[in-house]
Amino acid sequence: MSRIVVTGNPGVGKRTISSLLSKRLGFKLINLNEFVIENKLVYPDKALGVYEVHTRKASILLRKEIRNYDNAIISGHLAPYLLTPTQADLVVVLRRSPEFLLKTFKERKYTILKIRQNITSEILGITLYDSIKKFGKQKIIEFDTTKTSSKEIIKRLIDALNDDSKRRMENIDWMPTLKHQHDILNLISY
Repeated sequence: MSRIVVTGNPGVGKRTISSLLSKRLGFKLINLNEFVIENKLVYPDKALGVYEVHTRKASILLRKEIRNYDNAIISGHLAPYLLTPTQADLVVVLRRSPEFLLKTFKERKYTILKIRQNITSEILGITLYDSIKKFGKQKIIEFDTTKTSSKEIIKRLIDALNDDSKRRMENIDWMPTLKHQHDILNLISY
């Protein structure tokens, strides 16, 4: 039995990596965003222009769903907040440069508040921190999707499934790159 969690901020490539990995391994793919929407576990936060999740209800329902599959890929930024440590054998945390994310968020027409929140979260490594806190450092493998191809990530993930010593964090630090990114600095220093 193997359950792989793919998480990270919006725009880092979770959907792409999860889909490719699911096809490659023949695992069931559970998209957490789709799961909470299909099960009516969301409510609007009009101030941020986003939807919030009934996390307790979602966790309970998700636990029942996951039991149906021996091998699954569970994908979404909500993973550290909806799953228990025993529901994950390997946790993939995807990261991407704030500069690239800013372009992606503008294309997606995110509100300024949502952009600010997600860029700040990526800079501070909130999803990585929350994943380590929830699942433990030994289960984590981290990738910078800004400069690593999907093909390379899938190859390294397969290796990490078979050899725990291949699991590692890349120690991604966006702070040094920010000094020349005035758009990002202006955005987060509101």
